[in-house]
Amino acid sequence: MEFSAGAQLVTTFDLYSYSYRWGFDPDRLQADVEALDMNIDGNRPEFPDNPIARALALAERATGVHLSPARYADPAVIGPTDHLDPYR
Repeated sequence: MEFSAGAQLVTTFDLYSYSYRWGFDPDRLQADVEALDMNIDGNRPEFPDNPIARALALAERATGVHLSPARYADPAVIGPTDHLDPYR
């Protein structure tokens, strides 16, 4: 997940390894991550139930944009991303 404010990266982390976060303010979403019972320190051997749903809930809290089940229940639109390489 990546959270930016303007052109500045506030915090970024992997869904399964929140303890390895970085950015200008890596702890900005700490309270929300704790409230959603996500694996904060990486010390739990098991993953919490529904990690994708928790990540979507975190994205909703961070952005204020409601992500209804209808928006993510359909099959994902996928395709090659090689053409995006110059923009990375």
